[in-house]
Amino acid sequence: MTATGPISGVPTNSSSNSALLRLERNNQCLQSLEEKLKSYVCEPKTRSLYEKMESLKNGLANLKNSNLEIISALKDHKLFFEDAKDRIKEQFETYKVLELKVLEYIGMAKLHC
Repeated sequence: MTATGPISGVPTNSSSNSALLRLERNNQCLQSLEEKLKSYVCEPKTRSLYEKMESLKNGLANLKNSNLEIISALKDHKLFFEDAKDRIKEQFETYKVLELKVLEYIGMAKLHC
């Protein structure tokens, strides 16, 4: 069993391959969150909900693009894992925050039905 680091469960002896897999899995989760926001249940009923949904969509898209940039750079050996380690941790932390905000938004949208 691999020991995990204090931030987002990133393995302390993580290799480039496991980081790549984790980022790719993270992008799949981002896609799932985007799909949830597109659900009719999440249709904004107020201006503030609309603005919140747009902000979340932008945040998800930005994070997904940033993940893809890191993945591509690591695969093309333009970036070494050790150099990207902190940025990858930030990606995982940002994902967790966005995930919570999306779930919070869904709860608020359901209340306004």
